Amino acid sequence: MSKKSLIAGLDIGSNKVCCAAGIRDEDTRIVKILGAVCVPCDGIKAGAVINIQETALAIGKTFEETEKVVGAQIGSVITAMRGSFIKSKDSKGVANISYSNREISQETVDNALESAKKQIRLEPDQEIIQIIPREYILNQQRGIQNPIGMEGTYIEVDVHAFVASSSNIGNIAKSMSSIGVNCDDRVYGYLSASDILVTREEKELSCLVVDFGGLTTGLVHYLDGIIRHTDELPDGSDYITRDIGHKLRATYSISRDIKEKYGAAFVYTDFKNEEFEYKSADGRSIKKCDKLELANGIITPRIDRILYEVKEIINKNNYGDEFLSGGIILTGGGSNLAGLTEAFEKAFNCSVRTGVPNSEKVIGPNEILMNPSYTTAIGAIVSSFSNIKYFKRKSSGNGMVSKISKWFEEIF
Repeated sequence: MSKKSLIAGLDIGSNKVCCAAGIRDEDTRIVKILGAVCVPCDGIKAGAVINIQETALAIGKTFEETEKVVGAQIGSVITAMRGSFIKSKDSKGVANISYSNREISQETVDNALESAKKQIRLEPDQEIIQIIPREYILNQQRGIQNPIGMEGTYIEVDVHAFVASSSNIGNIAKSMSSIGVNCDDRVYGYLSASDILVTREEKELSCLVVDFGGLTTGLVHYLDGIIRHTDELPDGSDYITRDIGHKLRATYSISRDIKEKYGAAFVYTDFKNEEFEYKSADGRSIKKCDKLELANGIITPRIDRILYEVKEIINKNNYGDEFLSGGIILTGGGSNLAGLTEAFEKAFNCSVRTGVPNSEKVIGPNEILMNPSYTTAIGAIVSSFSNIKYFKRKSSGNGMVSKISKWFEEIF
């Protein structure tokens, strides 16, 4: 396998680093995932680096294990970023069509995008990580997705841009470069994940992707086939774990196990109560609780708060009655919580489903594709192939394992 053909998506998550590696079939234009690995990381909090050395160690281990699983060297890396340090901004750009045949070329589109980029106001410690064209307007005709080859005299572009703190981006880049891993491109993690989960019909109807992560919950809204709004809530499934720990006086790891084995978003239709035992924080005492008390007394209040916050964003952005006609798609590590789908259905009175990667865009082992922990990394790979023109390979070519192994030797 050529190194150039193997690309990795790196997801800098709440408290872990995930890597997926894959290739694209040029005939079918489908990405094939070959392997994926997730590694816990104490150096990352809500997508931001708080300890460069810990983060570098986690990234190094993730890449090393991924290359071993795949049996090949990674040639290029797309980094998916998310967190409160990332904000979204809208902008518009224009370009004149000065060619004698009035035909729009790639250069014309680039000029329009560059014009939109220049209109985005940035703070001193901000930079753009990704720009998404929503639609092109050609001679006042709206809704054009790909204007190349069309004829006209004047073109506009409406874009949705993701702007991030330069210092946070720099800390991620330093963590990677310290072990010899280059970032070839950057994408907004919640968008890359949502794009492989939503069907074209859902995008047209209007739908909301809810990425239920550890410390944050990402929201991506589609309408008329294009992205309309993105947002991020400072709340997620890790807060449920903390609530359980405080209420039951249990360690974080025990609380997480309780949530995963016995937790429920609320008392749903097929809910069955049962009593369970757990070890208290002192490590010796054995205590008892039941699923009904766990749901009603601890988990449901947190879920209700998240549902309320989502509703507030809907109302604030005036989505209107058509907002949920395409339904809600749930993803993220927290989306596995029992009863979560029914909780959203009850709160929003619409269809709700768990997100599954679109087989027209990506294929691979079910244990990887169906694990929401890998969705963002997989989405990063798919997004890089769909925007291949902007993608430039920068890595030097000795393979990640050899670079990382050498770095480990130098450190230890």
